[in-house]
Amino acid sequence: MAFDPIKALTNYADAECSVQFWIADTPAVVLPSLPAAVIHARENGAGWKDVEITVHLPREDVVYATGKVRSLIEALRPKAGR
Repeated sequence: MAFDPIKALTNYADAECSVQFWIADTPAVVLPSLPAAVIHARENGAGWKDVEITVHLPREDVVYATGKVRSLIEALRPKAGR
C-alpha cells in the first residue's frame, strides 16, 4: 500500500509522537501530535538531517524515517493560492 501523508497526519492528529534526529547525544523530543512533530522536525533541519518520527500508540508504535518525514513536511506546506 502506498504511503499517504495526508491520511497519516489526519489519523495521528491527537497521538503523542517523538522526534529523534540521528545525531549522537541528541535527545528525542516528545510532542502531542504528528503535525506538531512534523513542524518540529521541519524547523530543526529535517530537510538535510536524518530524522525519525515515532507515533506512540497503545498497542504498537508507527515509525517514519527520513524519506517519509520529508513527505509529511511537503504535505503540511500550504498550497499556492490558498
